[in-house]
Amino acid sequence: MAANTGRLYQWAIQRTESRRAPLWIGLIFFLELILFIPLDAILMFFCLQNRKRIFLYVLIASVASSLSGLCGYLLGHFLWDIVGPYIVPHLVSASFFERFAAHYQNYEAWAVFFGALMPIPMKVLSLSAGIFHLGLAPFLVFLFLARLVRFSLVGGAMYLWGDAVKGFIDRHFRGLFLIIGAKIALGFAFFYAISQ
Repeated sequence: MAANTGRLYQWAIQRTESRRAPLWIGLIFFLELILFIPLDAILMFFCLQNRKRIFLYVLIASVASSLSGLCGYLLGHFLWDIVGPYIVPHLVSASFFERFAAHYQNYEAWAVFFGALMPIPMKVLSLSAGIFHLGLAPFLVFLFLARLVRFSLVGGAMYLWGDAVKGFIDRHFRGLFLIIGAKIALGFAFFYAISQ
């Protein structure tokens, strides 16, 4: 296990130090819809390795994450009639679905903004926005603004306290990797529990 996490760490370092680092971060954040990793940690990692590019990384991450959200929105908007009958009775209870729908109808774009600031998976946020037919332009504007604020806070923290954070990550990468895995598993368990 230690050897595997060590190789993963070296692979990640090589990506952040390459000339294509902006392309890598754009691709990773664009794939947010299908990835199950905490992307704030990825952004931290890239910012720590090259602090001269923090603003560029924040901007690329915000744009790519918003494009990922657009893909999720379109999937929810156009495919819900096909997959919805399988999801609501089997994966999500009807009462939870109705509460979620009421939340979106009451708060609409503000629900997107605050949802994108919180550690709510992009899959849930964007697919549900499409399912409930929120306006596409407000969805994209509020999603981008929220992602820009959130990722700017991450980048700003790395700019101010990067040395201390980098030293901690270098010393405890394996433990942090395990904690992140546990957090993902707990997140799935939480959403499964509230959907029943």
